[in-house]
Amino acid sequence: MDPAQAWERLKSTLNGTTVALHSSRQGAKEHGTGFFVGPGLVLTCAHVVLPGDRAAEHVEGIWRRGTEQVSLAFSVDDIDVRPFDGGRGPDLALLRVTGGPPRDQPCVALSRGSGLPPGGQKLYAHGHPGHEYSGGDSFTLEIVGGSWHKSGAKLLKVGGSELWAGASGSPVIDETSGCVIGVVRAKQRRSVPTADHESRLVPAHVVWDTFPLLGQEQRIGYGPLDDWVGLLNDGQLREANWKWTGPDLTGYLTLLREATGRHGYVDVLQRVLRGGSGGSGGPPLSTVGFRVPVRAKPGHDAEKSGGADCRPLDAAALLPGAHIVGEAGTGKSTLLRAVARDSAQEWLAGTVGDYVPVYAPAPLLADGIGTESWDPHRWLSRAVSWDLSDAAAKRSGDIRFQQVLPQPAAFEEPPFPARKWLVLIDGVDEVDRGRRKQVQGALAAFANAPQFTLVVASRDPFRDDDGIELPNLETLRLCRLSGQVRRQLAENYLATFGADTATVDIFLGELERLGLSELAMRPLFCVVLCAVYVTSGASGLEGGRFKLLERLTEILLTGAEQQRAGAAPLSRKELRRVLAAHAGELRDPLLALRPSLEELLHQVPSELRVQSGSRPWIEDVQIFLYATGLVASDAPEDQPFSHELLVDYFAACRWASRTPLDSKAVRQVAEDCMKRDKESYALFRAAHLLTTAPGLIADELGAWSARRRHQAAVMITKLAAEAAPVPPPLARAAVRALERWARKAKPGVPQPLRSPDLPTAPGWPEWAAARVAAAPVAQLGHKGLELTDPGR
Repeated sequence: MDPAQAWERLKSTLNGTTVALHSSRQGAKEHGTGFFVGPGLVLTCAHVVLPGDRAAEHVEGIWRRGTEQVSLAFSVDDIDVRPFDGGRGPDLALLRVTGGPPRDQPCVALSRGSGLPPGGQKLYAHGHPGHEYSGGDSFTLEIVGGSWHKSGAKLLKVGGSELWAGASGSPVIDETSGCVIGVVRAKQRRSVPTADHESRLVPAHVVWDTFPLLGQEQRIGYGPLDDWVGLLNDGQLREANWKWTGPDLTGYLTLLREATGRHGYVDVLQRVLRGGSGGSGGPPLSTVGFRVPVRAKPGHDAEKSGGADCRPLDAAALLPGAHIVGEAGTGKSTLLRAVARDSAQEWLAGTVGDYVPVYAPAPLLADGIGTESWDPHRWLSRAVSWDLSDAAAKRSGDIRFQQVLPQPAAFEEPPFPARKWLVLIDGVDEVDRGRRKQVQGALAAFANAPQFTLVVASRDPFRDDDGIELPNLETLRLCRLSGQVRRQLAENYLATFGADTATVDIFLGELERLGLSELAMRPLFCVVLCAVYVTSGASGLEGGRFKLLERLTEILLTGAEQQRAGAAPLSRKELRRVLAAHAGELRDPLLALRPSLEELLHQVPSELRVQSGSRPWIEDVQIFLYATGLVASDAPEDQPFSHELLVDYFAACRWASRTPLDSKAVRQVAEDCMKRDKESYALFRAAHLLTTAPGLIADELGAWSARRRHQAAVMITKLAAEAAPVPPPLARAAVRALERWARKAKPGVPQPLRSPDLPTAPGWPEWAAARVAAAPVAQLGHKGLELTDPGR
């Protein structure tokens, strides 16, 4: 709305809040003006209800409700009448409508600010003077200066329009605050108007001091007052010290609430869920409530959980400022976005918080830093605007969301008096190393500014040689999830799909069965596995660990791509090849000297490299890999993977691409499946053999050598235990081999729920045969197996 139109609307609304008052006592009469300040509450000057300087016997009024005149009667409590005489008050009185508030009663908002309008600004008032315009008259005033009554009351001297005695008690508003800043006290002469500069205003802050309980009525949530506050813009609310969301702040917080649900992995997970039996998308990561375990002392071992120095972390623990440290996938971004979203939601729901949230990705903040024109407030405004641009674009047809993003000037001062901006800066590590020190220096400037509370997230603590200190920021290192917190995260996520406690128990049991429990200690990995589980329907985490890790790593790589502002530095296919090469060398027992991941990246041909920023390409690749969570920034150079299981998976991918598939390869894999220290790597390779060379496995199951048959049967059994789909002829051959083994082995009792510790334990062949028989059946046929059923 045009400012001039908004001002006219505010004046018109004020006119509807005033009441023409008449009081009498034994022939003495007074008249004046009052106005509604709460349910059935009218504020006026004390002398208006003190005819002949004595308490009135009758106080009546006329209020104009649209075109209708409504007669009102008032009760007056002596304690609510504060005349100058006797030093009881500043000539104010609070009246109560007899019988309760009238229907459709309006209400003004009193300014809570202590400042005065700018000099020369016209003030607007409306009252009921005692002449032919007693039905209501408007007038303008301007402040001349301070005025002190002999009783000690501080007033404001005003001039401007001629004021008759009946104007006493009229509300006065200014365009700067949009609220009532004072109550007119006209000089008590009835025959002539008050001369210029002879009238006074009782300031709004004096009203609050006189009637402190009025704050219980002047509160957001009371409909008529909300109607008034809803007419104000953000600047007026700030000036009047009404801690409430104006149209711009409401629009901004609405966009922030929507944008903070957008995470690099959310779209990927939603595609995963839509592709399976989970149906529609599923919740954004930041809406999944859980309390991240944290260590306050960064020097402690962050890889262990549940220690005495671990405590839950929520929004309250981040105040009054924090530096959150944690590897990719530990929940840093999710935590910051959740804090921003929850804080925005509280404001939008009517809860006045201590902070107004601002979420800003650090790489965006780096633009323009170090130049002469760099300004921290413009820096922050630009980053916030970019982060909210998608949410704003989706509402391009809604006028309320036009130009609601914070401008640089908004950050030069607090959002409200006695409130701060909560600045949440994420991903400092993703800034080019050459510019990171400048960014950290800018963060220190924010940490020192009184209008900000700063929360920073990074994978690593700032080094001593950076020369950066963030004052008053406690360093909080995120731990891996404890079993209890992991369960809570799984419950909260799966509950959005209607899962009950039994389903969560099954999911966690699947993680345990597949050896993924430790991997799922990272929040991101846990949520991705939850999403994959949802798509699996009643079959659980089907397909075996190889397929599961293939899906998991693809989601992590794709999610990291979508988190970036620019293109990924290397295609997913090439990234997989590099990771597989490095993992393969880590698992190769014959290599004495293994090149580092950085050395392998140097070997990538230049035509495959994508340069999307100013940082060196290899550094960009490393930062990208850290963002996936597959590689850890604080891990040793010779083993950078974040979990041993990932090494085994990528090494198996390398083995599959380079190893000729023959009987020798099958025998070696089957033999390794018998060894605990090589079992995981062997089973990933076995899963590849299961789909590419089932005939070779069948040959082993039908071999004359019992040792070869047994090793192949163990391999099939362990794959079946992972829910890897086994071709039916191969499953039958494995069952026959196991039955032959059982007839010659030491008898025992099969254990249907879990395997004995070793294949040589009593009852193992019987258990294994039952497990293979119950394994998922491969959906795709394999050439040759339909014609030959080995092991007969």
